[in-house]
This record gives sequence, structure tokens and C-alpha cells, in this order.
Amino acid sequence: MMIRTNHTAIRKLAALGAAALLLSSTACSAHGNASANTDTDTMRVAYLSTANYLTTLKNEQFAQDELAPAAVEFTGPYNPADARTAVQSGNADATSTSTGSFINLIAQDQPWVAFAIEYYDGDSQGIVAAPNTGIESLKDLYGKTIAIDSKGATGDYIVHQAFANAGLDASQVTEVEMSPSNFNAAFSSGQVDAIATFDQNLASAMVTPGAKLLVNAEDYGNLNVSIHIVSQSFADQHPDLVKAMYRALVKESDKAQEHPEIITDAYREFGASDEIVDQVAKFDVPEILPIDADGLDMLEQQAQQYVDFGFIDALPDVKSHVMDCTK
Repeated sequence: MMIRTNHTAIRKLAALGAAALLLSSTACSAHGNASANTDTDTMRVAYLSTANYLTTLKNEQFAQDELAPAAVEFTGPYNPADARTAVQSGNADATSTSTGSFINLIAQDQPWVAFAIEYYDGDSQGIVAAPNTGIESLKDLYGKTIAIDSKGATGDYIVHQAFANAGLDASQVTEVEMSPSNFNAAFSSGQVDAIATFDQNLASAMVTPGAKLLVNAEDYGNLNVSIHIVSQSFADQHPDLVKAMYRALVKESDKAQEHPEIITDAYREFGASDEIVDQVAKFDVPEILPIDADGLDMLEQQAQQYVDFGFIDALPDVKSHVMDCTK
């Protein structure tokens, strides 16, 4: 999940036409002019069992300070699907997901608003061949099985983007959907020939004796990163609190550049072994970026990829589901 880059990296990914985008409807104020009642309001965060910054903020004072006199409450850890359910059921207001999952959600007209991109260069996403398979390249995976988290999610994106970049046909492999909690057992026991995964699961696969990293997202041009989202109703009612949470995320990102142990300590807290933590520590440190012209353009480019890969039928109206919290 990680990067030390700055706006330059994301601008390289954005199309040159980004400057022509009109973002008046994407600013925080576009989702409602209601001022937050900061004397009584609370922002409830359903945090994930991954070391993204909306998770690690629970160990900091940044969010409490930025939202004061309103409050912030953290509940979790959740897996991404359960975290989204917590928000959809009214038990939380904010959570995190991948940009690809966000695109899938809004393509289904679900009421989500994204307010911060957690950008990284992609060395924490990739495809790893299982031990004793003799697989040395992506083409060697033709006719083989690759474990992914679910269709249209990060693992599926990794497979399609990596194969497309290499001029290969992703339909020549068999993708096997499974819970990431089962990846390690399936991978090490030979139930699958490879896995396409990210973060701690990628680190775990990479340190498995005999495994081989075939490609990571630095190699194939990655647009799939982490994104922080709130319910549409919360964005409409409390834009000031969303802006405050964005500022807290920026502070956490800035701190992590100097103290990357923020990330590795979180993985230890979630039970990662020292060997896995050592590999995670080699990944780049993420940076919080706004969903400004460049951020919006990146999301729209990935949405087009999702159409091209057949994950969604048509381009969603990304612009109406994002907030530029720098305005």
C-alpha cells in the first residue's frame, strides 16, 4: 500500500486534458451547503485491518484535533465489505477501499463520496508464482490458476492490467475467487499456481520459500490505489467534518514520511510476523492527495479501464461522487 512520491507521480498518470476539467461540482460545497453542527456532531470511522491512514489515525490525536469540537469514533477492524456494510446500515460514516472498488460501487449508483486518495507507486501490489510451479513469467501462467479476492476487485485488476501491459490475454488464465484470509494456505499448498494480491498478503507470498514475484504494479502502470470514502448523506450534511478529516489524513501522511513505523507497527498490531513486517517495510510510503483535477482524471482513467476490462458496462459519473477538500 505504499509511496514516497509527490504530486509529480500522479500527474504523470493523469491525461494532459485534465486541466480542462471543470470541478465546480466536485468541491466539498457541491455536496451540500449545510454547515456542520460541530457542537454535537460525530464522524464514525469503520477502519480496516490494513495500515492505511484512516486506520492508523485511530492511534493519533490528529483527527480529534481537526474535528474539534465535534468528535470522531473509530470502530473495527473490519474487512472492506463489512466496513461498507457498517456505513450502509447507518452504523458508521466513513471507511476506506480501493479506487477500483469505489468505481464498482458508483457504477451501481451506490451513494458514496470519495474525499482523499492514498496514492502509492504500486510495489505493494503484484502477482506471485507459488513454490514448485516452475512459473517464471506471466506467459507461463497461460492455462494456470491465479487466486484473486473477487471479480472486479484489486486482484482482478492486477491480472488484467499486468497482462494487458505485457501484450498478453488475461482470458488464458483461470482466476479463482477466495477470501484473502485463505490466500496463504492455498498458495503454499499448491491449490493455486499464483496469487494476484496486495499489502500484507503480497508480502506474505513474497517471503514464502520458493515463491517468485512475477510482476508488481510499478512495472505495468498502476492506477488502483487506496481511497477514503463517506456516505453521500454524511457528505451532504457535514462537509466541514469531511474537510477536517482530510486535513487529519494529510498530517498522518506527512508524519509517516519521517516515521514509516506508523505503518509497520499497525501490521504488527494486526498480527503480522516479523518476516512479513520486514517485507512491508520495503514498500513505499503512501501519500494523501486531494481529488483535484489530477485525482479526478486518474479515477476517470481507471473507470475507462474497468469498462475496457469488462468489469462494468458503462462509465459512471465519477465527478458527482468526489470532493476536492482543498477548496
